[in-house]
This record gives sequence, C-alpha cells and structure tokens, in this order.
Amino acid sequence: MNYYPRKVVWELTNACNAKCIHCGSESGPKRANEMPVKDALRVCDELGELGTKHVTLIGGECFLSPYWDKVCERLLENNVQVTPLSNGILLNEANLQLMKKIGLKGVSVSIDGIGETHDYIRGVPKMFDKVISNIKQAQHLGFGVGVNTSVSKVNIHELPALYYFLRELGIKIWQVQIVEDIGKATRNTELKLDLEDLYQIAKYVAEFRKKEGMRVIVGDNVGFYASFEPMIREQPFTGCSAGRWTLGIESTGNVRGCLSVLGTDENTEGNLRERSLIDIWNDPELFGVYRQRTVDKLEGFCAECEFNNLCRAGCSSLSYALTGSFYENPFCLHKYEVEQGIVEQKMA
Repeated sequence: MNYYPRKVVWELTNACNAKCIHCGSESGPKRANEMPVKDALRVCDELGELGTKHVTLIGGECFLSPYWDKVCERLLENNVQVTPLSNGILLNEANLQLMKKIGLKGVSVSIDGIGETHDYIRGVPKMFDKVISNIKQAQHLGFGVGVNTSVSKVNIHELPALYYFLRELGIKIWQVQIVEDIGKATRNTELKLDLEDLYQIAKYVAEFRKKEGMRVIVGDNVGFYASFEPMIREQPFTGCSAGRWTLGIESTGNVRGCLSVLGTDENTEGNLRERSLIDIWNDPELFGVYRQRTVDKLEGFCAECEFNNLCRAGCSSLSYALTGSFYENPFCLHKYEVEQGIVEQKMA
C-alpha cells in the first residue's frame, strides 16, 4: 500500500509559557538545536510534495516559535491546511490579526477543566479566564475555535459540566483524549486513570455525541471496540495511523510516526537536517513497527481478540507507554467489557 502523511503534527518549539502537570514533552525551555527557519520552510515544501492535507502546529507553545507565521504562510502556499494548537495565553489581538492576515481560518485551544481545575492542571494562576477571553476575541474576528481536553483522574468528574460550558461558548469541535503515563504525568500519580475510568469517559462521549450544537470526537487513545463503538466514532477504529497516514515532526528535525510515542532513538526514523522528509517517508526500511504490524505479532489479550485484525493493539503511544511494546494494549474498552462480563470474548 502506498502510504502518505495525510495529517502531520509538527512541534515548532518545545518552549512553553505554561507548567502543565501532565506534559508528556516536558516542555518549558526550547530544545537545543531547534530547526532554523530555512529548514522549516523546506519541510513545508516537502509536505506539499508528499500530498499532506493538514498540519497541526504544536509546542511547547507554537506561538513562541520565532517563525510560526512564516511556516503557516508557506504551508498554505503549498495547499496544506494548517491549524495552530495553543494553550491560549498568546491567542492575543496581535497574533489573531496576524493569523487573519495570513489566511488562517481556525485555531485549537487546550482546555482541561473549568476555572481553578484548568489553572491547577496548567500550572498558571488565573489562566482560565484569560484563555476564555482570548477565545471569545478569536470568535469575534471570525475564527472557528476547537478545544482539546486531556482527561485524567483530576478532571474526569468535570466532563459533563465542561461539555455544556464549551457548547455555550460556541466551540465547533471538542476532542477528548486521555493523559498517558509519560513525561511529567509519570511523576504526578494523582492523574492516573484506571480501566473503569476509561469506560466512564467513553460513556460520557457517547452521551455527548447524541446531543446537537457541538461536534465531539475522541482521540485515538480512547478505545477500543466497546459494544457502543459506533456511538463514540464516526468511523470504526482501524488501527494506529502513525507512520502510515500521520506523521510527527519534532522541533529539532527528528521524525517519528507519532509525537506522542516516547522519543527514543529506537522510535526516531531520521532527522530532517540529514535527510529530506521525502526520503525518510519513502524509505522501505523505516516505520516498520507501524506499517508491518501484523496480527501474528500481537501479544496478550490483543493476540486473542476478535477485533485484532482491525485494531492491531490500538494507539501506539498508549500501548508503548503502558507496556514498552507496540503489540499489546491493556487499556482497552473491549477488554474491560469482557472482564466485567458485559460481552463475551470470541476467539479471533
């Protein structure tokens, strides 16, 4: 199969002006040897050549990159849609006007709770009020605003209230994902979810999606194959898209199938200062753990699961964070339902 990086997540910088207790990237200071603008613009052209449809710009905080605007302009010139994903602090008048001048249509903002809950998770006093004010200004200027929420034990109880708050705020799309046990989250054990929590999150999403007024979607680490799977996704989950249809670019130029997968040497496919993105993507020796993940390699519950040929151990970053392997994913809704006697397990 001829894969192409349809969707790309690009970390422009690791510099960040928040102190999130769940940050998987350990953001704060910029990384040593972050790419200069000339390399970043070349990558924009290569993404266009590879047929990329959409790029999400992240950090750290993407607006702390000295060339975020130039990257946006070059991507649009290459017919690649682009959306900044921001913590919202720098979604100010100046940056919004610049976004409008460039031609951007939307922005995504991370919101992890209401009021003090959000401020606690993000580590910045009074941040919530500032971010909500900035979102309203963005909407006033005509931008569509989406929200991403990372769910942990700290904020799971606020999901229903947050749903109604965001819908009233006029948010277009709300993505719900879970905090994985990587980075700072490994040191903040109060965040740690259990399988029953995951089931409750999925149930919440199923209920939210019955309502009108805001599109609710789940991240790939919320799954897999619960009896109510059609109620939490538009399309059935068909395995991790990393290295096949999605791609991650680190601010240093390191390329990974997914930026949420722990950035070890083993999980890094190459560097954009040493090889072109086109060469890295088309190298048949790379991305093998994603492109060649066959059922016979699966382990544990996943090896016997009736959905293994579709799911193939689910989200790669989640399975790797939990087990150090890409071939078994114990944080699974179907597994929970089997263990609780909600459904029967059929042999694959």
